[in-house]
Amino acid sequence: MVERVPIDNWGAIETNLRQFAPDVDEHGSKLVARMGVARFTVTRDGHVTAGMPFHEFDGRADWVVFDHDAGVIRIERAGVTYVFRKP
Repeated sequence: MVERVPIDNWGAIETNLRQFAPDVDEHGSKLVARMGVARFTVTRDGHVTAGMPFHEFDGRADWVVFDHDAGVIRIERAGVTYVFRKP
């Protein structure tokens, strides 16, 4: 199942991130998902940081695309696409 969610739909971002990752914490306007040594953080204003050893991302999102079957989150912003794969 693929869900393409605009960053301003915080409820859908939270629901999908909790479905994607087993360990998600909320810190005010920020959600932090941890998957072993990997982490994925998104804020209400669209700031995304993600990483694992030897792989980091720090940028902004207009859309967050959750592909639950493939274990992938894709960040989209005009001219920029970033793909985070569940380890």
